[in-house]
Amino acid sequence: MAWVVGSEQYALQIIQELEKAGPDEIGEEMGFSAGYSATLCKSLWRGGYIRGTTLTGYEITLKGEEFLANMGKSRK
Repeated sequence: MAWVVGSEQYALQIIQELEKAGPDEIGEEMGFSAGYSATLCKSLWRGGYIRGTTLTGYEITLKGEEFLANMGKSRK
C-alpha cells in the first residue's frame, strides 16, 4: 500500500463523509486553501484512493475505503 500522509488521510476522510467533493469544499472543511487540497487530491488520485476530477468532484474508491477501514482497525 502506498504511503499516505496525515493531511491526505484527513482529505480522504472528508471525501468519504461528503460522498463527492471538490477541492474548494475539501479545503474549507480542512481549513486549508483550495490549492493545497487540490494537491492532496492529486496525490490521492494518483495512488488510486479517489476518482474524479476537480471539475466533477472526487469520490472515494474501494482502495480508499479499505485504507480508511484498516486505519480504524490499527487505532483500536
